[in-house]
Amino acid sequence: MKYFILRNILFVLLALFIFSTVAYADYAGTYQSYVNLYDTYRQAERSYVTSKNKYLTYQTLTAEQEALNNGKNFLKLRDQLVILYLKLLYDRVNESGGYTTDERNLIFNKINVETSWLTEHRTKYDSSSTLKDLQRLSDQMQDRYLSLIRYIGLQTAGGILQNKLTVLTTLLEDLLNQTEAQLTRVAESGKDTTVSQRWLLEAKNKLSLAKEKQEDAKQIFGSLHGQNLITDYNQGAFYLSESNQYLREANFYLSEIIRLTKGE
Repeated sequence: MKYFILRNILFVLLALFIFSTVAYADYAGTYQSYVNLYDTYRQAERSYVTSKNKYLTYQTLTAEQEALNNGKNFLKLRDQLVILYLKLLYDRVNESGGYTTDERNLIFNKINVETSWLTEHRTKYDSSSTLKDLQRLSDQMQDRYLSLIRYIGLQTAGGILQNKLTVLTTLLEDLLNQTEAQLTRVAESGKDTTVSQRWLLEAKNKLSLAKEKQEDAKQIFGSLHGQNLITDYNQGAFYLSESNQYLREANFYLSEIIRLTKGE
């Protein structure tokens, strides 16, 4: 039986988990459930492969039935794992800022359609009485995943990371504008603000670079396609990690300005 491993999903979920400074309780709990189920899934996969090889070697009815039972268990776990993956994305979108109501609803509708399809499809495995029928159902799932589900998942995951940084960027930009206005008032009072102004310019430059990296990532996430899907997603995520670093550096300069202004 052909099958695919969901390691890429695990990588994407881990990125969403550690990229955030706040791990919401619902997401964190469901993520742990996903990790636990993933371990069970891998064990079921190994059991299926072993029993399948045994059947191919001995060609007995007993070996065939064992392979069939293990295959059903393995494939049901696979479908359930993807359902959990979609639920995690749903929860993260629901918790994340930066989305309009229409944007959230569009994502939720896509996730709900795929979850419903998987939930129904998962019930069909037990009806299979031959490995050939089980193979056909497995192919249906694999085709659905490769042609639709993984695109929805990666685009959603990319959007979550993107919107998180968009919110942080807006907050930092507002703080820089307030700081600039405050420095103007300080300078007008006759105090030397040369160093603070230099740091402010550096912070603005860092912010500008962060925005450029976010735009690069946005273009990639908006055009994910084909065989380079995972590679492109990883590149987009890398751009966002660079953007996040620039935001941290801009925030450092802002903190230094505040410290200097307070005379610390």
